[in-house]
Amino acid sequence: MSHRASFARTAVLSTMLVLFVAACGAPLAVSPLERRAQAIDRSLICPICPGETIDQSQVELAKQMRAVVREKLALGWTSNQIQQFFVERYGAGVLAAPPRRGFDLVAWVVPPVAVLVGIVGLWLALRSLRGRSTDTPQPSANDANESLDQYLAQVDKSLERSGSANDERTDMKGRDPKQ
Repeated sequence: MSHRASFARTAVLSTMLVLFVAACGAPLAVSPLERRAQAIDRSLICPICPGETIDQSQVELAKQMRAVVREKLALGWTSNQIQQFFVERYGAGVLAAPPRRGFDLVAWVVPPVAVLVGIVGLWLALRSLRGRSTDTPQPSANDANESLDQYLAQVDKSLERSGSANDERTDMKGRDPKQ
Protein backbone atom coordinates (compact mmCIF):
# COMPACT_ATOMS: atom_id res chain seq x y z
CA MET A 1 0.00 0.00 0.00
CA SER A 2 1.33 3.40 -0.89
CA HIS A 3 2.03 6.15 1.57
CA ARG A 4 -0.80 8.30 0.14
CA ALA A 5 -3.37 5.53 0.48
CA SER A 6 -2.32 4.91 4.06
CA PHE A 7 -2.58 8.61 4.84
CA ALA A 8 -6.01 8.89 3.18
CA ARG A 9 -7.31 5.88 5.10
CA THR A 10 -6.01 7.32 8.39
CA ALA A 11 -7.64 10.68 7.65
CA VAL A 12 -11.01 9.05 6.87
CA LEU A 13 -10.91 6.91 10.03
CA SER A 14 -9.91 9.91 12.15
CA THR A 15 -12.77 11.98 10.72
CA MET A 16 -15.24 9.17 11.39
CA LEU A 17 -13.97 8.87 14.97
CA VAL A 18 -14.34 12.61 15.57
CA LEU A 19 -17.88 12.59 14.15
CA PHE A 20 -18.81 9.57 16.27
CA VAL A 21 -17.50 11.17 19.47
CA ALA A 22 -19.29 14.43 18.63
CA ALA A 23 -22.55 12.58 17.99
CA CYS A 24 -22.31 10.70 21.28
CA GLY A 25 -21.69 13.87 23.27
CA ALA A 26 -24.31 16.02 21.55
CA PRO A 27 -27.24 16.81 23.83
CA LEU A 28 -30.59 15.58 22.66
CA ALA A 29 -33.23 18.16 21.90
CA VAL A 30 -35.47 18.39 24.96
CA SER A 31 -38.91 19.92 24.73
CA PRO A 32 -39.88 22.68 27.17
CA LEU A 33 -42.51 20.36 28.65
CA GLU A 34 -39.86 17.71 29.34
CA ARG A 35 -37.55 20.32 30.92
CA ARG A 36 -40.39 21.31 33.30
CA ALA A 37 -41.03 17.64 34.06
CA GLN A 38 -37.35 17.07 34.85
CA ALA A 39 -37.32 20.11 37.16
CA ILE A 40 -40.34 18.75 39.02
CA ASP A 41 -38.71 15.30 39.19
CA ARG A 42 -35.72 16.90 40.92
CA SER A 43 -38.02 18.64 43.41
CA LEU A 44 -39.78 15.49 44.65
CA ILE A 45 -38.25 12.94 47.01
CA CYS A 46 -39.01 9.27 46.42
CA PRO A 47 -41.12 8.01 49.37
CA ILE A 48 -39.30 4.64 49.31
CA CYS A 49 -35.70 5.77 48.78
CA PRO A 50 -34.67 8.25 51.50
CA GLY A 51 -32.60 11.10 50.16
CA GLU A 52 -33.18 10.35 46.45
CA THR A 53 -35.32 12.44 44.19
CA ILE A 54 -37.61 10.66 41.76
CA ASP A 55 -35.31 11.55 38.88
CA GLN A 56 -32.50 9.56 40.60
CA SER A 57 -34.48 6.64 41.95
CA GLN A 58 -35.03 3.49 39.89
CA VAL A 59 -37.79 1.88 42.01
CA GLU A 60 -41.19 1.28 40.44
CA LEU A 61 -42.95 3.95 42.52
CA ALA A 62 -40.52 6.64 41.33
CA LYS A 63 -41.12 5.57 37.72
CA GLN A 64 -44.86 5.84 38.30
CA MET A 65 -44.46 9.26 39.90
CA ARG A 66 -42.43 10.48 36.90
CA ALA A 67 -45.22 9.25 34.59
CA VAL A 68 -47.83 11.09 36.69
CA VAL A 69 -45.76 14.29 36.51
CA ARG A 70 -45.71 14.13 32.72
CA GLU A 71 -49.41 13.26 32.57
CA LYS A 72 -50.35 16.22 34.80
CA LEU A 73 -48.14 18.60 32.78
CA ALA A 74 -49.84 17.41 29.57
CA LEU A 75 -53.19 18.25 31.20
CA GLY A 76 -51.94 21.79 31.87
CA TRP A 77 -51.21 21.59 35.60
CA THR A 78 -48.64 24.00 37.07
CA SER A 79 -45.53 22.88 38.93
CA ASN A 80 -47.04 23.99 42.26
CA GLN A 81 -50.26 22.06 41.59
CA ILE A 82 -48.30 18.91 40.80
CA GLN A 83 -46.15 19.27 43.93
CA GLN A 84 -49.28 19.85 46.02
CA PHE A 85 -50.84 16.72 44.47
CA PHE A 86 -47.92 14.63 45.75
CA VAL A 87 -47.86 16.41 49.15
CA GLU A 88 -51.53 15.46 49.66
CA ARG A 89 -50.69 11.81 49.00
CA TYR A 90 -47.29 11.42 50.67
CA GLY A 91 -46.95 14.38 53.06
CA ALA A 92 -44.61 17.38 53.06
CA GLY A 93 -41.60 15.03 53.29
CA VAL A 94 -41.96 14.33 49.57
CA LEU A 95 -40.65 17.82 48.78
CA ALA A 96 -36.90 18.03 48.23
CA ALA A 97 -36.87 21.61 49.54
CA PRO A 98 -39.09 22.55 52.47
CA PRO A 99 -41.70 25.24 51.77
CA ARG A 100 -40.69 28.81 52.62
CA ARG A 101 -43.46 29.45 55.10
CA GLY A 102 -44.40 28.65 58.68
CA PHE A 103 -42.05 26.57 60.79
CA ASP A 104 -40.27 25.30 57.64
CA LEU A 105 -38.94 28.83 57.19
CA VAL A 106 -36.45 27.98 59.96
CA ALA A 107 -34.71 25.57 57.56
CA TRP A 108 -34.15 28.49 55.18
CA VAL A 109 -33.11 31.11 57.74
CA VAL A 110 -30.88 29.23 60.21
CA PRO A 111 -28.09 28.05 57.84
CA PRO A 112 -27.28 31.50 56.39
CA VAL A 113 -27.42 33.05 59.87
CA ALA A 114 -25.11 30.32 61.21
CA VAL A 115 -22.65 30.95 58.38
CA LEU A 116 -22.66 34.70 59.08
CA VAL A 117 -22.12 34.13 62.82
CA GLY A 118 -19.24 31.76 62.00
CA ILE A 119 -17.62 34.30 59.68
CA VAL A 120 -17.92 37.09 62.27
CA GLY A 121 -16.53 34.78 64.99
CA LEU A 122 -13.60 33.79 62.81
CA TRP A 123 -12.90 37.44 61.95
CA LEU A 124 -12.94 38.40 65.66
CA ALA A 125 -10.65 35.49 66.56
CA LEU A 126 -8.16 36.38 63.84
CA ARG A 127 -8.27 40.02 64.85
CA SER A 128 -7.51 39.19 68.48
CA LEU A 129 -4.63 36.89 67.44
CA ARG A 130 -3.18 39.58 65.20
CA GLY A 131 -3.36 42.07 68.08
CA ARG A 132 -1.48 39.69 70.37
CA SER A 133 1.30 39.00 67.92
CA THR A 134 2.19 42.71 67.61
CA ASP A 135 2.32 43.12 71.41
CA THR A 136 5.10 40.56 71.96
CA PRO A 137 8.53 41.57 70.68
CA GLN A 138 9.95 39.24 68.07
CA PRO A 139 13.53 38.04 68.62
CA SER A 140 16.04 39.57 66.26
CA ALA A 141 18.72 37.70 64.35
CA ASN A 142 21.35 39.06 66.76
CA ASP A 143 19.45 37.65 69.75
CA ALA A 144 19.33 34.26 68.07
CA ASN A 145 23.07 34.37 67.32
CA GLU A 146 23.87 35.35 70.92
CA SER A 147 21.81 32.52 72.37
CA LEU A 148 23.42 30.09 69.91
CA ASP A 149 26.88 31.32 70.95
CA GLN A 150 25.98 30.83 74.63
CA TYR A 151 24.72 27.31 73.93
CA LEU A 152 27.86 26.37 72.00
CA ALA A 153 30.06 27.75 74.81
CA GLN A 154 28.23 25.53 77.30
CA VAL A 155 28.69 22.52 75.01
CA ASP A 156 32.42 23.27 74.72
CA LYS A 157 32.78 23.48 78.53
CA SER A 158 30.93 20.23 78.94
CA LEU A 159 33.15 18.52 76.38
CA GLU A 160 36.31 19.87 78.04
CA ARG A 161 35.19 18.54 81.42
CA SER A 162 34.33 15.12 80.07
CA GLY A 163 37.55 15.04 78.04
CA SER A 164 39.75 15.79 81.09
CA ALA A 165 37.95 13.12 83.09
CA ASN A 166 38.65 10.60 80.33
CA ASP A 167 42.32 11.59 80.23
CA GLU A 168 42.79 10.81 83.93
CA ARG A 169 41.26 7.35 83.53
CA THR A 170 43.41 6.21 80.63
CA ASP A 171 47.14 5.57 80.49
CA MET A 172 49.52 6.69 77.80
CA LYS A 173 48.54 3.98 75.35
CA GLY A 174 44.84 4.88 75.61
CA ARG A 175 43.91 1.81 77.64
CA ASP A 176 42.05 1.76 80.91
CA PRO A 177 44.60 1.06 83.75
CA LYS A 178 42.12 -1.09 85.65
CA GLN A 179 42.24 -3.80 82.97
